[in-house]
Amino acid sequence: MFRLLFSLVLFLTACDSPSPWLAHGTATPVTAAGYNMTIWQAGDNVEVIRHGYAPRRDQPRLRPAMARAIVDVTGCEIRPDTLEGDSGVLRAKLDCG
Repeated sequence: MFRLLFSLVLFLTACDSPSPWLAHGTATPVTAAGYNMTIWQAGDNVEVIRHGYAPRRDQPRLRPAMARAIVDVTGCEIRPDTLEGDSGVLRAKLDCG
């Protein structure tokens, strides 16, 4: 039973799936700040998921790098006060006006 539970937890932590409201969106793999990420976009909603372990010393530069990756990939600016999340998953609304 333990092996099954451990395998399930390991599988779920390795998933690269967006939030439900972005499931129909477009996925774009990128590398930013030396980390592999996937940017999911559906309309003006966007989410970036970082893959792999990030040591504590990298944490301060990850959020800004992830936000920059959103702008670079989508070609849109991030709407003020909509950026939320951490260095693992970051969400925002876009201003493509």
